[in-house]
Amino acid sequence: MGRSKRKKGRHARDGGASAVLDEKKAILLRDLGRSPDEQPVLSLPSPLLPWGGVFAVIVLGVFVRYLRANPGQIVVAAAIALAVVVALLLPRKLLLGNDGLLLVWWRARFIRFRDIDYIETTDGFYFHHPGINIVFKNGKALAFATSVFKERWAERDALISLIRVYVEAAANKLPPQTNQALFRAGRDHTAWARALVAMGHGAHFDPRMPAVLPDDLLRVAESTDAPTVDRTAAFVALAAAKDSATVKRLRAALEHTVAPAARSALRGALDAGSDEARIASVLEYAEKVTQRE
Repeated sequence: MGRSKRKKGRHARDGGASAVLDEKKAILLRDLGRSPDEQPVLSLPSPLLPWGGVFAVIVLGVFVRYLRANPGQIVVAAAIALAVVVALLLPRKLLLGNDGLLLVWWRARFIRFRDIDYIETTDGFYFHHPGINIVFKNGKALAFATSVFKERWAERDALISLIRVYVEAAANKLPPQTNQALFRAGRDHTAWARALVAMGHGAHFDPRMPAVLPDDLLRVAESTDAPTVDRTAAFVALAAAKDSATVKRLRAALEHTVAPAARSALRGALDAGSDEARIASVLEYAEKVTQRE
């Protein structure tokens, strides 16, 4: 009984801390002009700015100086200038999920919150502008500008505070206990898919094991700390039940997952319906994703 009381006390403290962090997150999102109910997506300047613009102007100036007045070279020069302008003006997107942040430009880079050691401000070099420097636990770092306009320091500071809240929330989360019924347990992927769909329809296979409750499955499906394969299996079982309220929660969990591979697996599980072949393929993919996590 003492252990049960300690466990309840720990969950109460964790729940209280989570509520405080959620409130901080909501305030900071409103400060950034975002709704607390939506996934935060922010626009950042191109990573080529400002120094890429300076370098491009110098190179184009040298190129134009030696340009000869013939149609071929003029077309090439115009194409290069257009490509440079597009690259300089193309914004980088920052997506914040419950699992990490995703920086998207020509390519996407996902950063797990649990890999972040600390976050600090940076003002660039020479051309001072608001920026953020993320230092990882492995000692590496990533710096990026939040704006090229000097008057937007407050917005940068609010974004840093928001990311810190996400990091703290991720650190405070307890990983859920996954029901063994979700595991593959030596079955081929088709048999596994069939069992998960049956579970979603209410079947219970092993009387020696506790019943599989929808709330337990939802805890796994919504947890960014659970392995992707466990979350995917829970998605399959819950989606098979075709309960509208549950599907709504699954779509919200999907929206707040920004890791590209995990998001792809969860979306596949949600869209596969009761198609065992598609589910088996999604589960096989989720296993490969989990091996790389």
